[in-house]
Amino acid sequence: MLRNRIKSRLLYKYIVSYLLVFLVPFLIMSTIIYYHSVASLRQEIEQSNINKLEQVENLTNERMKELETLAARISYDPRLTPYMISHGYYSGEAIEELKKYKANSSIIEELFIYYHNDERIYSTNGSYSLEAFMKKKYRFVEWGKEDLISDLHTKIPFIKPINKVVINNEKYKNMIAYLFPISPNSHNPYGTVMYFIEESTMTDLIQNILGEYEGNVYIFNEHNQVIASSNNDRSISSKQLTSLPSDLFGVNNVELDGKEYSLVSVNSELSGWKFIALMDADQFFQRLDNTTILIFAILIALLIAGFILAVLLGKYQYKPIQNLFEITNRNGRKKVELEGGNELETIRKTITHVFEDQQILNETMYLQKPFARDQFLVKLLKGDLSKGDEIKALLSSLNVQMKDGHYFVAIVYFEKGAFVEDNLEEREKLFSSLSNISLANATAHGIDLFYNDAIALIVSMNKLEEEANIERRKLVLQIQRYIRETCNFDPTIGVGGFYDEKNLINRSYIEALATLEYKFAKPQGSVIYFEEISILPEQSLGYPIEEQMKLVQSLKQGDQIVAAETLRNMFSNLADKDLSIQVLKCICFDIINSIVKTTSEMGLSKYIRDFKAIADFHSIEQLHKQLHTLILTICKEVDDKKESHNDKLRNDILDYIRDNYNNYELSLESLALKFQLSVSYVSRFIKGQTGVTFTQYLQDLRMEDVKRQLKETDKSIKDIVVQVGYLDVANFTRKFKKVVGVTPGQYRNLNR
Repeated sequence: MLRNRIKSRLLYKYIVSYLLVFLVPFLIMSTIIYYHSVASLRQEIEQSNINKLEQVENLTNERMKELETLAARISYDPRLTPYMISHGYYSGEAIEELKKYKANSSIIEELFIYYHNDERIYSTNGSYSLEAFMKKKYRFVEWGKEDLISDLHTKIPFIKPINKVVINNEKYKNMIAYLFPISPNSHNPYGTVMYFIEESTMTDLIQNILGEYEGNVYIFNEHNQVIASSNNDRSISSKQLTSLPSDLFGVNNVELDGKEYSLVSVNSELSGWKFIALMDADQFFQRLDNTTILIFAILIALLIAGFILAVLLGKYQYKPIQNLFEITNRNGRKKVELEGGNELETIRKTITHVFEDQQILNETMYLQKPFARDQFLVKLLKGDLSKGDEIKALLSSLNVQMKDGHYFVAIVYFEKGAFVEDNLEEREKLFSSLSNISLANATAHGIDLFYNDAIALIVSMNKLEEEANIERRKLVLQIQRYIRETCNFDPTIGVGGFYDEKNLINRSYIEALATLEYKFAKPQGSVIYFEEISILPEQSLGYPIEEQMKLVQSLKQGDQIVAAETLRNMFSNLADKDLSIQVLKCICFDIINSIVKTTSEMGLSKYIRDFKAIADFHSIEQLHKQLHTLILTICKEVDDKKESHNDKLRNDILDYIRDNYNNYELSLESLALKFQLSVSYVSRFIKGQTGVTFTQYLQDLRMEDVKRQLKETDKSIKDIVVQVGYLDVANFTRKFKKVVGVTPGQYRNLNR
């Protein structure tokens, strides 16, 4: 009895609450609509017509831009030169290339290329003489051969409407010819790209946007010719159309043969076209009256539906609450007593405790998450963290232990091809052990470098005044000995200099990269220290070679700060040396050569616009300024290209997984084959970008799809499981319960 009374009281509260929530805004909304609908509806309809017309304009402009872009690409395509397209052997490839260009646009009916002083015209179906083109392939009622040849020699792009075109002796079609000179924007083009577009294609584009619009829409070119039209009102004749004022813009009322029309006009600044919509004014007001009646009918229906919905929602709202209350009291737990006669309060307190525990667990998992740790260490290597307080806070929150003394970076390079698909597990095990290697009086943290088979170790050691370099060498030998004992590989190790601040770790990283330029001259298993590469004859020129290598590596890494600092140090050393003019010039030209060579290797030669100005320097200060500006530009471009490449690759791979996750055959091997990458690289890349393994990421996608279908469809559990890519239903059920906490059937019942 008590339980039923509680249920009734809670149900009553829900019904009243829903009625209040519905009625208050409903009454306010109804009043506003009633007094303002008539006054504002006409303006809204007019604005809607303008918006639709502007959509037609925007869509048309986009399609014309696509055609301009295609013409520009064709003009610079080496496979579509006059020689290639007319060549007996290469013409087939050229025609196939034209077909690809045609496929890039959804509105092109046919694509042609004509070169001046050539008697043939080329299309995706082959080449025709102009005579055959005019008589066999196409027959034009309003376009003669002389006009065609004249138009094909145009120097500016233009559009020509062509009425009643017979194609292959079939029925008449109205076409639109868009002629674009080759090369674009040239005063002396050597040919023309011509597109044929069916007028019905443009009409369909217009109609798709306008929907149920009852009037007519016309597109006029700059010569006031109708390019395309959508005619729903056949009573408007062409003669009436020509009598329309040409200077109207926006919404206006016009009179045609004694009949009033509503006219909407939009001009395109891009193409110079005019878009006009005409509708019978009587039809307009009829729509207004009908809409007003419809609004009242809808309001009344909403009022009735609101009352019914409030009762139904109140009635069924209690059912899931009861289920939740029973869940909190089952499985042998202590029965929770009703507080204040309301199950909601009891459920709220229970769920609050659960969420508090879950929040603590999530925070702990996040702090220990390897992905967050790896991202932090990568930022240290790249020099993205420059503030000591920020680094200290991140070390603490991520629970990463580092000594407060000296820091250096060692890069462990394995022999190319050391790891293949057959020993990926061995590689992952080795890299995992290196990322958490234990050293005496020091800590080491590994970062998997996605390029090649290499790992970077950030080593921190205690503060030492005089024996820091000796201790560093001992630590490197420990690392080398550990690798040899752990696996059968003997990698080359490049070691950068040590620094006293954590925000300078990226300097040591670049130095370590610089040392590895010499790994080809050293036997496998060597240890190369950055300071040792300076023991070379080049020292006699006035600056240590390690600065040159450091500059090259900083350019390759896109590190503006280190590159600028290294260049400044090199020129400062030159200024401090008492060298002859000849030696100074030789050194300067060597610096220029290093930068130019590195820039060329990276494919960025275009940024050296004025090589003569760089080489023809008048002073060391002038050269320093010019090179400083150049390396900043190069570093920025390298950094941007890295980010762009990683973003595109990440998006492509993740999009492919999301599109094919329900394919049972989806695997790391198939992904690697699809994107032409190694299996190990794909595995590490997905882990680096998502924070989880490929298997876990795939399982998460499939789990979410299963949960969605369990809630939204009535499909059997077996069909859903097979559809998302699992073949073993029983195994999946166990996995689902382990992840979600309930079986698929229980999950469906709880979410219905």
